[in-house]
This record gives sequence, structure tokens and C-alpha cells, in this order.
Amino acid sequence: MKKILVGILVLAAGASCKKSHDDVISCDVSVAGIAANYKITKVVAYFPSGLPDQDMTTTYLTDCERSGVYQLKSDKSLVYNEDAACSTTGSGNWDVVNGKLSMSGGGQTFSDVPVTGWDCGTLTLSEDFGSGTGYRFSFTKQ
Repeated sequence: MKKILVGILVLAAGASCKKSHDDVISCDVSVAGIAANYKITKVVAYFPSGLPDQDMTTTYLTDCERSGVYQLKSDKSLVYNEDAACSTTGSGNWDVVNGKLSMSGGGQTFSDVPVTGWDCGTLTLSEDFGSGTGYRFSFTKQ
């Protein structure tokens, strides 16, 4: 009897942990999957193998740019606002086609830059300059 009771409890616990199809979060590299508010939280210069990556966040971005929020909207429009102590605002456009992001506005311009990371919270773009060198930009969802 004890084994049957334990078995029923295990089955009940397993059934309560199942998620419905509606609970699944889409991390598609698409306009619908990426549209949200972001801040650039990291800029890394990368080099050919054997050379270490270099964090360029504070060199590449001002304090105001690090405070800026990019609103990537589902209609492919972009709105950019910095903290109240800063002065830059702007608007523009963005799009994702074949795993590459283009954005113009808010002081940043990317043209067909590959999305090299996307986990529904952090979006990573890698702008390659050739010969294994480039910048990796991390945008964190707000």
C-alpha cells in the first residue's frame, strides 16, 4: 500500500510540473522574438586566436551611452533615450533578416551584423572586420 501511495504522489508531482505549450518562450532571431527594450552592457574587441579579448565598454561608450535604452519595437521602429542627466534621444529603424541585424538610430549604426547570441535576455552582435578581429556588442533586455 505504501508503494502505491508513493507512486501516486510521484505521478501527481510530475503532472503538476508540466508546462502548457503557451508557457514556452520564443527565442527566435526575428523581429517578433527580439522586440523589447535594451541597454548596451558590454563591448568586447576580439582578435585572432591566441590573443585575449579586450573589454572596451568604458572606452567605446560614454556614461550617457551606457545609460541609454534602445526600444526595439515590433513595427521595426527604434526609439532611444538616455538618463535625464544626459541629452541624447533619437529614433530610427531596425530589422532582422536571415540572422543579421540592422539598426540606425540612437548613435549606433549596424548594417547586417550577425546575431551571434540570443537567449531571450541578452542579444549579442558580432561585427567582424576580417582576419578574426572585430567587436562583440551585448545588449541586455530591460
